Amino acid sequence: MLRIPVFLVTLLLPAIVMAAPQPQLLGFADSLAADGDHYRAITEYKRFIYEQPDSLLVPRARLSIAKSLLAGEQWRKSDAAFENLFLLHPASPETRSGRRLYADSAYERGAFDLARERYQNLRKKSDETNIINYANFRIGWTFLEQNRIDQARENFALLPVELQQPLAAELDQFEALPRKSAALAGTLSALLPGAGQAYTGRYRQAAVSFLLNAAFLLGAVEAFDNDNNTVGGILLFFELGWYGGNIYNAMNNAHKFNHRIRHDIKKQIRSRIDLQARLVRKTPVLALLYSF
Repeated sequence: MLRIPVFLVTLLLPAIVMAAPQPQLLGFADSLAADGDHYRAITEYKRFIYEQPDSLLVPRARLSIAKSLLAGEQWRKSDAAFENLFLLHPASPETRSGRRLYADSAYERGAFDLARERYQNLRKKSDETNIINYANFRIGWTFLEQNRIDQARENFALLPVELQQPLAAELDQFEALPRKSAALAGTLSALLPGAGQAYTGRYRQAAVSFLLNAAFLLGAVEAFDNDNNTVGGILLFFELGWYGGNIYNAMNNAHKFNHRIRHDIKKQIRSRIDLQARLVRKTPVLALLYSF
């Protein structure tokens, strides 16, 4: 039986304790973050890093700082915290999970070009099929959010066949959405004030636009007929303003109609379809969740 001298155990024990992860050391900071007190949590995580810079828990503390900054919507600071983690601990598990959060945070705040760049970087730096699929899925979504359907199809086509089919069906539905032409709406309102508003389904605005333009135009005509050119000129001046505003309003309504209907269908797609990480026999896999 191997016997280790007591003096040797005494010498090595502190080093062993220092090297072993001790999650309880971050317990207070974690509890603050869980309670939503992110400002104090960040302070505690930074205190831990300062006091124990060689601890194996430092990467987790850095990741937790980035998460707390995200929760407080401090985008620039959270980006800097993630980048600091990637630089100082490039091979850590926290960096691997942090890169996904880093990309997701840009997507969630609507910075789709930036999110796409980060997902492409995530895909490039990973050799895990699940992460690559997730990146392709999210890249496709950044294009869909920008109504760039062809590019969305290209990225969804990189996914496994069982994931492609429901996504292709949703894109077909998106492309089949009714659209309103801003040019046509403007032309209609130029020919008859209010007609463009009626074309975009804004019937109350159509009635108001028609009545206002008719009232000012008829008032100007009557003033000129009565040789009251000053009043006629004033009314005609205001009528030109109403007339131009009526055309602009009709075109703007068409854009709003298209934006609203696209926003609604994307919201429906998101509620029906999602790509999530799950454990199957202790192995991480990505599953496409689809509801009808």
